[in-house]
Amino acid sequence: MSREDEFARILLSDERKKWQDPLKISKAAGVMRGMTIADLACGPGFFTLPLASLVGEGGIVYAVDASKTMLDHLRKMIATSGADRKVIKVIQSDVADTGIPSCSVDVALFANVLHDIEDKGAFLNEVRRICKPAAVIVDVDWKRVRMKVGPPYGIRLTEATAQRILAANGFRTVKSLDIGPYHYGLTCRR
Repeated sequence: MSREDEFARILLSDERKKWQDPLKISKAAGVMRGMTIADLACGPGFFTLPLASLVGEGGIVYAVDASKTMLDHLRKMIATSGADRKVIKVIQSDVADTGIPSCSVDVALFANVLHDIEDKGAFLNEVRRICKPAAVIVDVDWKRVRMKVGPPYGIRLTEATAQRILAANGFRTVKSLDIGPYHYGLTCRR
């Protein structure tokens, strides 16, 4: 098993769902039936399938990731889960250039990724481009505290730093979400 395959297995674990419930987070972000969602840097689809179940028929979930391996795991999950394949649009692309139509997204979600993105300005410009004027932007990321799980402490962003980055790129924080012991969540608007 490759490192990326092992990482995908960890990302999809039931253990993770205990401390980061994707359905609860998606509902708290206001995801509803018929919406168009962008799951940016979706990995193997931890949030993708719960998002698809909420938007239902008539909704769309764009699942975007640069990793072919992660998207292969997502495609397997879609095939075995019985999820509506017409709802989920899998896109292999950099998150700073998604190919999603302009002004088409109701909710843009990026989970556990902002700390890793080198060109945050380019990424957030793409988020702004794909989002409708009244869209909700959801940033879920690791708290900047030392713990045994997650990325190295040195690359984590504090919630205040994430808010400053988002504000510098045209997004104002509307509310914080209770994500659990390891993460913070921010909902923003343009």
